[in-house]
Amino acid sequence: MQTFLEFYQREIQPKIAAIDVFLKTEPQPYDQEQVSNLLCLSTTELLELMEREKIAIITKGMFLHLMQIGSSPLCKMFRREVSCGMSAVYSLQEISYIYDLAQKDVEEAADKIGKSQFSSAELPSLFGEIFISDKQYRL
Repeated sequence: MQTFLEFYQREIQPKIAAIDVFLKTEPQPYDQEQVSNLLCLSTTELLELMEREKIAIITKGMFLHLMQIGSSPLCKMFRREVSCGMSAVYSLQEISYIYDLAQKDVEEAADKIGKSQFSSAELPSLFGEIFISDKQYRL
């Protein structure tokens, strides 16, 4: 049993950081293999998405578009975050939805902390109160 914070710091945060560095430092157009690795997509899926969306080259804007439509858990998390408006403050329902956590678990963790809304900076304290099994959450 681990906390969602431990999982987030080990699995999600490094992927987000790698994407951030990549988008800030790599010249456009981006290499398809690098993009598929960063988005946790197979090369086949990336090529199918590019063909379906009529994308010839991957620029920063196309990278973010591909991230919204990809099928990997990381892409799905990004899509859910965007659909919630990338808020400054998140409700418990939004946190549950974005991070694919059980609503009950999020509510119980928030009760321990005594809050019903969280900023991005406050999410680690909430995540530290949510326990997940190794099989429950995969990225």
